[in-house]
Amino acid sequence: MICTATYAQDKTILFDSLFKTMHARSQFNGNVLIADKGEIIYKNNFGLADREKHIKLNDSTLFNTGSVSKIFTAIAIQQLEEKNKLKISDQVVKYLHEFPYSDITIHHLLIHAGGLPEDYELLKNNNWDNSKIATNKDVLSALYVQKPELKFTPGETSAYSNLGFIVLAEIVESVSGTNFKEYLHKNIFEPANMTRTSIYDSEEIKKIDNVAEGYLFYPFTGKYEEAINVPEFSSNYVQSGLQGDGNVYSSTLDLYNFYRSLDSNKLISRESLEKAQQKHILAHDANGNNEFGVSFGYGWTIADAPIKIVQRGGELPGYLSNIIWNVTDDRLLIYLMNDYLAYLSYQLFIFHAYGKIFHQNKLEIPKLIASIELSKIAVTSSLTDMEDKISEIKQQPELYDIDVPGLQFLVHKLKELKMTKKAELLIRSFDPK
Repeated sequence: MICTATYAQDKTILFDSLFKTMHARSQFNGNVLIADKGEIIYKNNFGLADREKHIKLNDSTLFNTGSVSKIFTAIAIQQLEEKNKLKISDQVVKYLHEFPYSDITIHHLLIHAGGLPEDYELLKNNNWDNSKIATNKDVLSALYVQKPELKFTPGETSAYSNLGFIVLAEIVESVSGTNFKEYLHKNIFEPANMTRTSIYDSEEIKKIDNVAEGYLFYPFTGKYEEAINVPEFSSNYVQSGLQGDGNVYSSTLDLYNFYRSLDSNKLISRESLEKAQQKHILAHDANGNNEFGVSFGYGWTIADAPIKIVQRGGELPGYLSNIIWNVTDDRLLIYLMNDYLAYLSYQLFIFHAYGKIFHQNKLEIPKLIASIELSKIAVTSSLTDMEDKISEIKQQPELYDIDVPGLQFLVHKLKELKMTKKAELLIRSFDPK
């Protein structure tokens, strides 16, 4: 017993060092929770929920979890199947009679194999007024009218689809006779003791207390901005009335309670959970590539690993969420961030550092990435400041990682902005042609 306690305490100390250091280096702003064998061994909150009002994050702070929402949609479908109200092998048109693609099944949508178009393309083609909040009905009305050609034959391959989960949410409403939001509350959030979790659009969330504002470091101003106010990204929030694919706000503690309820078969049976976490078609990106050997389950992404590791993350400008569940060893990592912009983020390094602590009892702080740190000053700084930062980076290889692809991207952006001298400085310094 003493050895076990010491083991857990040692790891807790290492996790605390990891996230405190990452926060001090501006690599992490958000909440984190880690569980082992069902018990929380580490949780903490780093940074501000509201930078303007200097309000700190706490255990109950709500974050927009983005596509983490898809897990709840998949579970709702499986619950209805367990009640014999539908079959996952059924065609979608059986429940949504106007749905224009008779070959697409519920199973296809759950594993992103339907070949559906993008929801935002449907709205754009429908001359959507971006001052309005879009709803599922708006998107499906556009789909039923436009009937665009599918991207591929259903079941032939897979490509991540938000629209597929919007359609699934509509099936839940049709079959249950209940509003989708109400269904989730009654059948998932309340049974799982997710006391703060709910679906909100961009207007509704303004009335809720203790919510993390979504920020991103905006290179064009050189400071943190609310993503909803940044022109390039504000359109993401126009669609904030969509349900099934996103817009569930939750906390680390609520997501932990959700995991415990899943693991104890409180929401769906053990058989259904195993079915949800099975591998199907390899997951492909927009270019048809699969770089990591991952597959889609029902709401989950299944890792290509000798043990079962399932993941469900979500991202949109200002927010990043991730649940990584090592099912085999029953270990859980949850982190929610509210200062996220993909090409200025360190989130991809978190799981590697977490694994080092669990498997090797070793603390390995992610290095600072040259392109990220230079991106933060490239637009607003003087040429001299850029030179000084480059010198600092090159003199500290133990602290900085020089990433050529990222620097190439930065050079490209600087050229687009007609900042030729700064682009040339990067090329001379790192040769990222």
